[in-house]
Amino acid sequence: MLEYVFFDSRPRDQFISQLNELGIDVEYKDKGEELLVLIQDDLSDSTVDRIEGFFVDTLPLSEALMAEAEGVDSFDVAAVEVKLKSGELVMASVDSNSLAKVLSVLDFDELSGFVDAITQAVETPDFRPICKR
Repeated sequence: MLEYVFFDSRPRDQFISQLNELGIDVEYKDKGEELLVLIQDDLSDSTVDRIEGFFVDTLPLSEALMAEAEGVDSFDVAAVEVKLKSGELVMASVDSNSLAKVLSVLDFDELSGFVDAITQAVETPDFRPICKR
């Protein structure tokens, strides 16, 4: 399943509406303060690209609503979800400008694979030279 995280129902509902227009089945649930939108991951690459575009389009509204709720002008935070060997999911805070640059050349699946490789190397180190793996 592809999972998208929101912290306010307004951008989440906008996202869900766009997915409904594409005829995509959506599940959603609340997980604490997180509002999760779940969709099947067996979609074509072009459909996933459109969905990711929809999600990115909600980010300015999400940021503005969070800033308003916190009484600040803006937020400059981003996070990447990391799945640990134990199955736990944690969020790694990253610089939002750096993440935007990465996402300009990688899609979410590619970034996820990259993060998973780093996580595995940290949790299960392999000290052999790279040419011996």
